[in-house]
Amino acid sequence: MADNENTTKVESQKPEGAPEEESSEELLSLESLDSILEKEDPEFAKSLQNIGPDDPSNPIVIEESDLEYKLSDEVKYWERQEGWRQKLVKVFPFIPRISYYVRLQHMALRLSWRKFKEQSIQFLKNLGPNLKTLLVNVVSGLKSWIGDVISTIKGFSIIQKVGLAVLVIATGAGGVVLYKIATNKLIPAHEELFLPTLEEWADKKELYQADQVEPFYDSTRVAQNIFSTQRIFANIRKSSQSGPSPMAALEFFVEGTDADVVVEIKDREPEVKDLFLRTVEEFTYDQLASAEGKQMLCERLRKEINKILTKGKVRRIFFKTAIIKP
Repeated sequence: MADNENTTKVESQKPEGAPEEESSEELLSLESLDSILEKEDPEFAKSLQNIGPDDPSNPIVIEESDLEYKLSDEVKYWERQEGWRQKLVKVFPFIPRISYYVRLQHMALRLSWRKFKEQSIQFLKNLGPNLKTLLVNVVSGLKSWIGDVISTIKGFSIIQKVGLAVLVIATGAGGVVLYKIATNKLIPAHEELFLPTLEEWADKKELYQADQVEPFYDSTRVAQNIFSTQRIFANIRKSSQSGPSPMAALEFFVEGTDADVVVEIKDREPEVKDLFLRTVEEFTYDQLASAEGKQMLCERLRKEINKILTKGKVRRIFFKTAIIKP
């Protein structure tokens, strides 16, 4: 038999219980096998002859679009339905489009969830090894950095080493000092920055009832620092109970905490008058016609004039004359 001839190895059947050394092997060529198949089963041999290589001129191609689920597939699916679904499609022909969109969204959600689930599982599986790797990298980097620092320090001269040691000790001592200062251990905080009362320094302490004391500023034994302003005429804002052009003619008494306040107001009387005029013009007729509105105006004037004074403060302002024209 030629060396290049295709052969197959066929074991001969041996009777049951026969010794192993009595079995025989027979080598058959592929041509002998084909002749045996033609004799035993001609139809099977004929079918084998029809099997051959793929035709290169007509290859089998599976396009990707054939694997996609299209709108036409959904329409065909609904056309095959029976019963109430078939009636529903006839009444509402747009149902296949909605069903197609819902199906695609459902598939996308399922794929997204599966992807997220797989990624989460992989993340949890790799969490331990990743943390271990990160810790190993950090430790190795720290060791490398410490080694570089030590090698750099070894290259210093004696003076540089001494200076570095002094710098480290000074930095540590400074940190301790700052910590003790922040926790009030080095410099204790005072209980009171200012002295709120002289009670602790007084020889004795006495208590008085409310009817036994006398107001300081309202006492008749204290000079009343009161200044009378000139009459001002102002156009006030109209309201529901006024005419189209309400006006007010007003005079005030201004009381200061000391004589310097009165002197300053007298020296700056034109400025004070203009300030009063602009403040009065912001009020309405209904406000100035009521007692609450007049009291509000006096309080507003007191705050505005105290903003421009340089000596003392105005204690209170009250009306001398008030004429309101609707």
